[in-house]
Amino acid sequence: MMIALTALATTGFAQMKDGKYIVDYKGSVVNWRGENLTGGGHDGTVAISSGNVVVMKNNIASGRVKINMNEMTCTDIKDPGTNSKLINHLKAEDFFNTAQYPDASFEITNCSPAKGNNGTTHQIKGKLTVKGISQEIAFPVKIDSDGGSIHVVGDLTFDRSLFNVKYPSAGEYAAKNEVKMKFDLKAKI
Repeated sequence: MMIALTALATTGFAQMKDGKYIVDYKGSVVNWRGENLTGGGHDGTVAISSGNVVVMKNNIASGRVKINMNEMTCTDIKDPGTNSKLINHLKAEDFFNTAQYPDASFEITNCSPAKGNNGTTHQIKGKLTVKGISQEIAFPVKIDSDGGSIHVVGDLTFDRSLFNVKYPSAGEYAAKNEVKMKFDLKAKI
């Protein structure tokens, strides 16, 4: 979960204007995937409720995105009853406990150019907060800019057990600890 907006200090990118960029929560997408130990899993989305990035001297100085965990969906289960049952379980205390922790967030603490073989352009580091617990994570992203907007695409994986998500990691109905996220985020000045 999470945002990755960062500097475009390398050649080949347009200059980013200094200022505060607001995340387009309607035009941005965050997908999740959770997998079972025995194979299979589920896919869905979570909704961005707000976010911004501050650019100074063609570099991201800070940024934060808030995720509304109560706006979680499942996209692979077509039966409405089964779909609702899974989402309600994911919102329960042994998973994300959205009644007590309705929001998750990601705060950028560092960004740097880092080209990868898969087309990524930068490395993001930051604090992911889920269920009131913050952990440092890092992941590569691809960033494009036209000077007045930023478009960020990337993948990240986090270990749910580090955030007190207690659902079993062993046994017949166990789920893997790793939660995979794919995001396509847009922000404008």
